[in-house]
Amino acid sequence: MQKKLWLIGLLVIGVALLSGCELLDQIIDSISGGGTPGGGTTTPGAITSVGISYHLDVTLSERDDPPKLTGPAVTTRVSSVGMTITPKTGSYNPTTRVFTANWDNQVGNYSNTRLELQLNETEEYVEYITMSQTQSNVWFAWTFVNEIRAIHILDRYGSATDNPRTYEVDGVQVQDIVELLTYKGWSTAGGSFSNPLEWINSKADIIPNLDNIITIEVYR
Repeated sequence: MQKKLWLIGLLVIGVALLSGCELLDQIIDSISGGGTPGGGTTTPGAITSVGISYHLDVTLSERDDPPKLTGPAVTTRVSSVGMTITPKTGSYNPTTRVFTANWDNQVGNYSNTRLELQLNETEEYVEYITMSQTQSNVWFAWTFVNEIRAIHILDRYGSATDNPRTYEVDGVQVQDIVELLTYKGWSTAGGSFSNPLEWINSKADIIPNLDNIITIEVYR
């Protein structure tokens, strides 16, 4: 019986070879279930929205003498810079795997906003994410500018089916993946973007701390 099945298999393959590769592929797919080895692959759906939150301990510089702003800056250590950008809808390019969004003029007096994210080919990590925003009229007086750029942020939980899929880095590793960090604040009592009341100078102001964290949520 086994010999008969073996001969039938050879006959089928011979016919397929004479008929072309397409028929052979169909026969193999019908036997193996199709797709790539290991059960095939599923193309992920388009990204619809992305959110980011971060909390970083920093060295913060401040002035407390508006409107003159002539006094010396006071440096405060172990202050924190952080914010949560709720998921923003935008556009996605599946070829480049780049998602972009902005939320200018939305409720909250936002301007100069942008969020851009690129995933790697397997979507196991974020190649880079850039976020920037200005928010005015906070507490009816303050304006804050925040900007961050980070690279190579791994999928925290390792599941491609999660929605949202969460990418996260924490602890002292944050220093290695942050390329740019901006924070500035001023009020109607004094100050401006170029001469703020409180600020950090650069990503070098990040203080190594186990509580530092950056979390990215990608929705489909």
